[in-house]
Amino acid sequence: MRPRSGKRAAVALFAAWVCGCSSAGGVGNRLAGEAGSGIAPSGPDASPDSGGGATTPPDDTGAPGVDASEAQAAFGSEASIGSPESGNQGNGGSAGAADAGPPAPGNFACNEFIGLWVASQWWGAFEKDIGDMRWQLVFQHHGYLELFADPASPYWKNPVVNPPCAMHSAAPDRVLFLAFSLTLDTLDQWQTNLRKVVSNIKQLFPSAKRIELLSTLRSPNNVLCPNDMDPGTVVAPYVDQAIQTVADESPGLVVAGPKIAVTDCTWWAGGTDLTAQGNAGVARLYADYYKTNP
Repeated sequence: MRPRSGKRAAVALFAAWVCGCSSAGGVGNRLAGEAGSGIAPSGPDASPDSGGGATTPPDDTGAPGVDASEAQAAFGSEASIGSPESGNQGNGGSAGAADAGPPAPGNFACNEFIGLWVASQWWGAFEKDIGDMRWQLVFQHHGYLELFADPASPYWKNPVVNPPCAMHSAAPDRVLFLAFSLTLDTLDQWQTNLRKVVSNIKQLFPSAKRIELLSTLRSPNNVLCPNDMDPGTVVAPYVDQAIQTVADESPGLVVAGPKIAVTDCTWWAGGTDLTAQGNAGVARLYADYYKTNP
């Protein structure tokens, strides 16, 4: 398999072979100038990645690429990072990174996190907390699982949000994929689409020594909060099962990521959006996990 160049030409050729489209403006431009690296503003998004509770219906059309103004809004300003209050004012219990398992072996030079809107909200605080230059984000607002399952999806060509990894940014050795969907609602659908995503990552990222599949954020104890009844704030059992099943099919390469739960129901701003306190708290949960599991 041909390794990717610094401009990821092989990825563009692969996409062009699949869909017959031009490689111009594609993955070769992934590292080009996304401004800012801060955390997104808190509060409900105009079109959140949530099910019920969204004030404006989300755009499920799968429109290609990253909207420049959206990326600027997501990363152009930085919220203050405070210490979240302890205790759960909703359903009781602190979940955090459940079922973490033993520390992961290896010390990866570049970790590429592929995530949708909610990840963009806490990413800036996470990068500061993790404290090194081995992490980078590829962001797609409505980056649903079934859309990334398409090897020809333009989402695979999205640029890395600055700052990129200090080393091997064009060839990350760990790729983390945050899986979320508004439409897939069975174990079979999730397994089918996760397998396609894993296959795409293997093809597009031959440098990857580990592929990590993560579920989206969940409420404390994975139970709906009284202040936020959006179904997107809990993770269905078939989602966790599908992730584990697909990971088990490629032992040593694919792993199930941590199950991160908000510590307090008040971290939800509405839908699947987070408050400023929630952004800081979630960033800390992810950073604590990956400091232990580098």
